Amino acid sequence: EKNRFVVNLNDGPNVRALTVVTRDLFPAGEWHHVFFSYDGSRRAPGLRLFVNGRPVRVRVTSDTLDPRQPVLKPGPALRYADAEPFYAGVVPEIRLYRRAEIESRLPNRPTISTAAITHLGRRDDAAPLREARYQDIRLYRRALAAAEIARLPFEDVAAEIVARQPDPAQWTEDEAFVVQDKFFLGQRFTEVRDLRAEIAAIDQRIDILTHGGIPTLITRERAQPAYADLLKRGDYFSRVGRVGPGTPHFLPPLPTGVRADRRALADWLLTPEQPLLARVTVNRMWQELFGRGLVETPGDFGVMGARPSHPELLDWLAVEFRESGWDIKGIYRTLVTSAAYRQSATLTPALRLADPANKLLARGPRFRMEGEMLRDAALASSGLLVEKLGGPSVKPYQPAGVWEEVAMPESNTRKYVAGTGDDLHRRSVYTFWKRASPPPGFETFDATSREVVCTARARTNTPLQAFVTMNDPQFVEAARKLAQRALAAAPDAPARLDALARLTLGRTLNPREHAALEGTRATFAAYYRANPADAAALLAVGSVPFKPGLDPGELAEWTVVASQFFNLDEFLTK
Repeated sequence: EKNRFVVNLNDGPNVRALTVVTRDLFPAGEWHHVFFSYDGSRRAPGLRLFVNGRPVRVRVTSDTLDPRQPVLKPGPALRYADAEPFYAGVVPEIRLYRRAEIESRLPNRPTISTAAITHLGRRDDAAPLREARYQDIRLYRRALAAAEIARLPFEDVAAEIVARQPDPAQWTEDEAFVVQDKFFLGQRFTEVRDLRAEIAAIDQRIDILTHGGIPTLITRERAQPAYADLLKRGDYFSRVGRVGPGTPHFLPPLPTGVRADRRALADWLLTPEQPLLARVTVNRMWQELFGRGLVETPGDFGVMGARPSHPELLDWLAVEFRESGWDIKGIYRTLVTSAAYRQSATLTPALRLADPANKLLARGPRFRMEGEMLRDAALASSGLLVEKLGGPSVKPYQPAGVWEEVAMPESNTRKYVAGTGDDLHRRSVYTFWKRASPPPGFETFDATSREVVCTARARTNTPLQAFVTMNDPQFVEAARKLAQRALAAAPDAPARLDALARLTLGRTLNPREHAALEGTRATFAAYYRANPADAAALLAVGSVPFKPGLDPGELAEWTVVASQFFNLDEFLTK
């Protein structure tokens, strides 16, 4: 039911051996990860054994190696037991490392899980490795080195070795191996190369099963902490001192005895003694909803920045945020249900004189929404928005060739290929961004490059933005789907106009608005009756087909009317 692991090292012909046996027993019938290191000293302490990632105690049963002999080196005498008479068990995989220092990293690396080992033990995966006896391992190390470095057939490699050094006594061990076995190597090379591919495939499966995915790079602290030089009058050749990591003198210091690293900074940011994180965060939330923060300079809370317009309110929100356990949704709920946010945004002559910039919160927020919000609003009102949460980034419509101008020739994002199906209508937060080339529709609405940090976007109103909302395939397709909803919702034009208004503006139209929009509808109805090809071209924009059975001319006219709603100030403005 339980067995021990045995490691035996011997020097070949003289049969001097070093053998150790684990003191602990391990369950039979299960897969285990066994790792041993040997420093070549011919002494028992030079052999260390690990099972399932942990060092284990061993008992030396044989120690006849002569310490006066040369240090043992990896060579053709390496072999391992696999169901031989004195050893019961199967070794489905073996890995060789050149340096004993690898053991220092073993306890810090996740061990191979039982699921991974069981997966390896299946016949279809492990069969190529079970056949990798001593001969294959030797071929793997030498044949690939000789053939891949020289890029020549083995016969030519052997001839080159003989021409360079005719005396066989001067050949290295590897050179002698190639010259003597060149024909055998040629026959076996393809098989060994395929074996290497099998090993790589199994290694990848181990990584997936052990780590939950493909491993990636991580960061860690440097042994020598970072510092900055103090320069005399800004002269890089006049360094007068160094400054190490620390906190500003006007804020609480790091706890005594704690190393000044990123973990200490993260812990310090969340301490009740320093209010900076909470104040900056709630100010950003306020800015997102009201268009301007309580502190107008979100990137500067210092003496050079603006003072808070409502300091007590900022303090209260910061404390509420911290005491709630950093509940982000709770703070947003508090803000959007407040009287300040819910009041009318109408600007009267009296308010224009008393509070023109709305710093005193005399009226509700009013500002042009960002490009991501406008796209999501158009998709939501048309019924196209896919509200699925999570998943990889997606690539909606973008102009052809938009990435080529800024991409390197060897870049894997040199060409933009739009997605299909639901990927075209996911929420804008999932849109794939190329750092040097933001989505053009978002950039037109003042989205910034992600090459630099941005604490607050500029907000402009330009004719080019109307060009996007009237011509971008995303908005044209959304207008067509919105028109279909209006056609299905009501039988006559006035009711359909009200349906469009409810879906985009959240209200019905007044008589003046009805008259203006009805005039536009009648104009385009006549145009598309006379130009059916233009109607067909308009309805062909986008990947989602329009509903069969609808009159193309009628759908085209209502698509233009729906597009007008997307371009109303009331739709574009929060």
